[in-house]
Amino acid sequence: MSNKKDVSIEATLRTGLGKSYTRKLRRNGKVPAVLNAKGQSTLLELDPKLLSKAWRDCDKQFDLLVDGKSQRVRITELQVDPVKRLALHVDLAPLT
Repeated sequence: MSNKKDVSIEATLRTGLGKSYTRKLRRNGKVPAVLNAKGQSTLLELDPKLLSKAWRDCDKQFDLLVDGKSQRVRITELQVDPVKRLALHVDLAPLT
């Protein structure tokens, strides 16, 4: 049995696409993310501080809150800037 803490991250749906939009997100302190579920991709933006806590403390699994709905997800890929050590992008998958 693990004594890991549960983390809940609130995500916002992202409307913009492309490199320039994701660069703006990062400048504003957000991390672009994609939730891949059943052949559908949902574009999201996350708080980097909570994301790093989930990566460190929760075995890469956490509760994702989107539009008031909670879903247990896991991190499948995390892209990190090699110099600044900041999250650039994260891919998520739901746990079944």
